[in-house]
Amino acid sequence: MNDSAKIQLLLDREQIREAVYVYPVSIDTHDWKRFRSIFTDEIDVLLTMADKPNRTHQRVNADQFTKLVSNVIESFAMTQHFLNDYKIEVNGDEAKCLLYMYARHLPPQNKSAQAIWDLGGYYEFNLKRSGDGWKVPKYTLIGTWETNRPTDLKIDL
Repeated sequence: MNDSAKIQLLLDREQIREAVYVYPVSIDTHDWKRFRSIFTDEIDVLLTMADKPNRTHQRVNADQFTKLVSNVIESFAMTQHFLNDYKIEVNGDEAKCLLYMYARHLPPQNKSAQAIWDLGGYYEFNLKRSGDGWKVPKYTLIGTWETNRPTDLKIDL
């Protein structure tokens, strides 16, 4: 790999890291326009939890997915999503970003007896280069553990 290709790879990896970083920041700040901005119009989504490991990928409209996520997140008083250990593989105009996650979801004031819902696992973002940066056409959340999931929580697409 020549120096120019190495520099391009570093730039791509940083742009991908920035695109993926929008995900937790926009969730925790309820910036749904910014959240939506990282996805292509249609996305392939897989959301699994420890108690539902055999779910399958679903093709969804990104606006509908944004609405689903906003409804879930806004049902909590506050959330905080931690992402780390980014593993980024770039192959031309496509890339994969695998990272670990830990998320805390604090109950709303009207459910003060509800425990804090903690969730851990990993995300895999598949990305494609577009005219305005890297976009996510495929998104996977693998929840490997959780504690205190609210019994009335609905996350199904």
